[in-house]
Amino acid sequence: MSSPPGAAGRASAALGAEPRATVGAAEIAAALAEPGARFVVTSHHNPDGDAIGSMLGLARAMRAAGQDVILAHPDPDPVPEDFTFLLAPDESIAPELPDDVGERTLIALDCASERRLWAEPVHRKAGRLVNIDHHQDNPGYGDLNLIQPLASRTAEVVVDVLAAAGWPLTRAVAEPLYVGLVTDTGRFAYSNTRPKAHRVAAELLDAGVDVAGLSRRLYENHTLLRLRLLGRALEAAWVSEDGRIMIAVLTRRDFAAIGEDDTEGIVEVLRGVRGIEVAGLVTEAGPEGSFRVSLRSPGDGGVDVSRIAHLEGGGGHKAAAGFTTSRPPAELVPWIERRVQEALGAR
Repeated sequence: MSSPPGAAGRASAALGAEPRATVGAAEIAAALAEPGARFVVTSHHNPDGDAIGSMLGLARAMRAAGQDVILAHPDPDPVPEDFTFLLAPDESIAPELPDDVGERTLIALDCASERRLWAEPVHRKAGRLVNIDHHQDNPGYGDLNLIQPLASRTAEVVVDVLAAAGWPLTRAVAEPLYVGLVTDTGRFAYSNTRPKAHRVAAELLDAGVDVAGLSRRLYENHTLLRLRLLGRALEAAWVSEDGRIMIAVLTRRDFAAIGEDDTEGIVEVLRGVRGIEVAGLVTEAGPEGSFRVSLRSPGDGGVDVSRIAHLEGGGGHKAAAGFTTSRPPAELVPWIERRVQEALGAR
């Protein structure tokens, strides 16, 4: 395999002067198994179970193979409370890239857009950028790109890489990957859950995954405050006149009133309301005047919400997408409704 371009080559590629390499799992495995190479494993802002699970699963497998691997992430506190149990006592994720990043390969997992890594493009200082993902809108921003849009989730792609490298699926490796798979497929209920996802799940179970234990931790561990926040979102949710769109807005004032800001799963509850074809959750987060939007639809045959997210610089999947915007809710909610109604009318 020819040597991939480094940071200078990536800058040229960004200008269209040099193509980037789209490769298979075997080529990625060879790059990750290079003797003496050093690595940083990362993922996107506001990581979900697939992002955290893929990071931990791949890093553990590489370390077990003798590789020098650092976990780093652009968020100061990258592991959502629901997934902190996945971290081993001696495991940590650094809030910034190491000083020797220029001598390391940076592996970006489950990150469809380079903009969802560090706000300042400090990651471009890496000696090489490897991009492993399953989002169909990933443009291939790495020096090496393994993008499998037919994969249900990135954890599934990581399993392919481990198999190509000949690295074993131990329980320590398999459990975070299973969490990534089960959370990002909605417990295998989302429309893009394909047969391979179940086959990969069987491999992970064979490695010793405690399905019942993980299920209790993930889905039977709600706090009373989180449920009260869900109630606040439902009580104030806006519904379109035709009953096909539901959008809830949660501001810092709501979080302060309840004493909780964990919105995990709320937009999925909205989507599950009878008759709703597109659900949205708008949350006030980040810098002042910044709002994060999560959109959901039934998937196959429904509205492609990733197209709406793209209009505001976001992205995702047909059934699940998001973006960050400075539009205030009074402007944002009608804007979302117009875009959704346009999509519904075009079907």
